[in-house]
Amino acid sequence: MTNIEEKIFNSLPDYVKYALRKLELNGFEAFAVGGSIRDILLNRKCSDFDITTDATPTEIKKVFKNNKSISVGESFGTVIVVVENRALEITTYRKDSFSKDNRHPDSVSYSKSYEDDALRRDFTINQMAYSLTLGFKDYYDGINDLNKKIIRTVGEPEKRIEEDYLRILRAVRFSSSLGFDLDKSLKESIIKNKDKIDKLSKERIRDEFIKMLLSKKPSDSIRLLNDLGILEIIDKNLSRMLGFDQKSSFHNLDLFEHSLKTLDETEENIYQRLAALYHDTGKIDTFFLDERGEGRFFNHQKVSSEYAREFLKKYRFSNRTIDKVTNLIERHMDACNTYTKKSIKKLFNRMGENIYDLFYLQEADIKATNHQDFLENIENGRRILKEILEKKEPLSLKDLKINGNDLKKLGYKEGREIGLTLEKLFNLIIEDKTKNDYNFLMNVAKTMKKSEEE
Repeated sequence: MTNIEEKIFNSLPDYVKYALRKLELNGFEAFAVGGSIRDILLNRKCSDFDITTDATPTEIKKVFKNNKSISVGESFGTVIVVVENRALEITTYRKDSFSKDNRHPDSVSYSKSYEDDALRRDFTINQMAYSLTLGFKDYYDGINDLNKKIIRTVGEPEKRIEEDYLRILRAVRFSSSLGFDLDKSLKESIIKNKDKIDKLSKERIRDEFIKMLLSKKPSDSIRLLNDLGILEIIDKNLSRMLGFDQKSSFHNLDLFEHSLKTLDETEENIYQRLAALYHDTGKIDTFFLDERGEGRFFNHQKVSSEYAREFLKKYRFSNRTIDKVTNLIERHMDACNTYTKKSIKKLFNRMGENIYDLFYLQEADIKATNHQDFLENIENGRRILKEILEKKEPLSLKDLKINGNDLKKLGYKEGREIGLTLEKLFNLIIEDKTKNDYNFLMNVAKTMKKSEEE
């Protein structure tokens, strides 16, 4: 056993070894393959393991007849087998023939050779494989590219990219996340074919973009997308921030650099990351100089929110994601005003649990400026919120000690009148003008009703 094989063997979890061994005991070849092998050799944490084998999907299910199996992707030779409560993707060796739209293989033919299967993979660092009996296989010198820190295609880059234009974005992601350089010929091919990403489904672009944003340093991917001319294809509102002078004493970075620094300062959270990337995109359209020559951007957060909404809808993000991200952007300037119990209650009523992501976004935004004073205000907001929650003070209408049925007893009409009255009572509590007590609120409601009738 070579050093490489020993390292891979010792790093593979038991459930993967079990699956490999079970296939081999039934007379089939089986390899752990792709990203897991790459990450093991790079000493990176890996939790996603794939297996490839010469067993057909029918044979795979027969081998694992005592395990739960899921037939998602079986038409392309893939069966998901549950081993020790882990979903393991097992795929038959295959050769792909891509369709004219370069989105998906339009035909799949199985093979009995892993060498054939390796040929269909995108990059050399992703075609390395390991078998318990056949050892380490590296038909396209991936280990050398790992050592040189190069992203290189299996075979001609032009052909690989033409097979699936998503490989343009995958190359960017791997290059950025691993800190590797793009092979010169691959880079040239990407630049030549960058416009072709429009042929891809919006969902595939979205999913790859999410992976970029959730990397350790997401700004690296955004910079590389810009350098390759891809960012403006994805969204011009992002690329046009490049070099924009904010002419503000609060900022020592241009708009693009400020946004990327904010992006890097957020948590590994897609809502925060998307909001950070878009939080200031509206500044260009709202910019003006005041009498002191200072840059101003009134209501830029609303314009930024609309740009984010357009992007998120275009790439078919969920409505939940759209709502959370746009809400974060619209409220990111709230930290400019001193947080009080009243303002935090109102903010929580608007945002709910999203307020925690808002605090992180605001913190990241401030860290990307010249002025760190507002950081204290954010900590103050967190402290106030904690006290409110510990005291179980009302933060929304559902926390009121009275409800619509109670108001009906006072003669309020069901529907809009009751809803508006509950909101008024809630606002009075937030402003500390009454207590969240049944008797108090009933008396206030009774007075309000009498006043309206007079």
